[in-house]
Amino acid sequence: MVDRKKRAQDLIKYHSYASGAFGLIPVPGADVAAVSAAQLNMIHKLAKLYEVEFAQERTRAIVSALLGGVMPGALSSSVLGSAVKAVPFVGSVLGMAVMPALSLAATQALGRVFAQHFETGGTLLDFDVDTMREHFRKEYEAAKAENVDAAVDAPQMDEQPAQKAG
Repeated sequence: MVDRKKRAQDLIKYHSYASGAFGLIPVPGADVAAVSAAQLNMIHKLAKLYEVEFAQERTRAIVSALLGGVMPGALSSSVLGSAVKAVPFVGSVLGMAVMPALSLAATQALGRVFAQHFETGGTLLDFDVDTMREHFRKEYEAAKAENVDAAVDAPQMDEQPAQKAG
């Protein structure tokens, strides 16, 4: 089952980065729609991996309840981040500063929560949003911290590449 956990992690990573990229879409609302689609697709693939029956409407309700219950500030920031893109130039820059990071972290946290739930034999029918909300909040905060650390550790454009010894 280690292979299944690794495949789940790969699915989560792929969809998280895709969500971050979708946060860069300059059209207000289109970014949120693309991120939502990526999140649903990720959960669908995780359900398939764990042989759990997938129900799109049930999944949407769970995701909305998790996001809305844990991240009202972040959700308003993401909606604002999307809407502010309508302001010429400055809005696009501001929106693109907010949306990718929030989208990546939220998708990563959702993936981790669903993968753990499925790994322990859970289904979409027995997913208890109230008990999972705190777990999601912790995963979201961890994902934000990880991604900030990764951005800080990433080489900067003005740094010189390492010289080969020779």
